[in-house]
Amino acid sequence: MRTVPTICVVDDDENVRDSLDSLLRSVGMKVCTFPSAEDFISYTGRTDCLITDLNMDGMDGLDLQAALRQRGCTFPIILMTAFPTPVVRNRSLDLGASAFLTKPLDPEDLLNSVESAVEPSSH
Repeated sequence: MRTVPTICVVDDDENVRDSLDSLLRSVGMKVCTFPSAEDFISYTGRTDCLITDLNMDGMDGLDLQAALRQRGCTFPIILMTAFPTPVVRNRSLDLGASAFLTKPLDPEDLLNSVESAVEPSSH
């Protein structure tokens, strides 16, 4: 029996969190949402994939990604931003991001990125 993946979403915009929560649940995934990177850092539950915004108050998405990698976290991380630059994209991919998406998100692109990130063969 296949385990339902738990997807964690970190974004300081409540509307983004709510829309991603609805989209991911609509395809049968479990979802936990967090309004900040600091809130996610203190979370001790299961994470099969993290989707995080890049630009947030406090710790941003790249800092969160780097902190998680330093702690030895190996779950896939998808970064998203409304303000993509080649430098930021390359830095996130160099830190091991499984995808770098531009807002507004295309639902199909996001779902494809999550599916490929949580596929057992992708780890």
